[in-house]
Amino acid sequence: MKDKIVILFLLVALISLLIGLIGKISATNLYFANSTWHAFAQTSLLFAIAWSLGKSSVSK
Repeated sequence: MKDKIVILFLLVALISLLIGLIGKISATNLYFANSTWHAFAQTSLLFAIAWSLGKSSVSK
């Protein structure tokens, strides 16, 4: 978990999830639709997982 790219994309996913959640609670759209923020959070998490798995399989 020391990989900076994985940590960066986990933070990006957390921030976009929080933006989507705040928008959903306040019933407003923050620049994009709230579902877009949640989809971006999922994409960021999937990228972080794929990057981590790819790095671990290459290093073996």
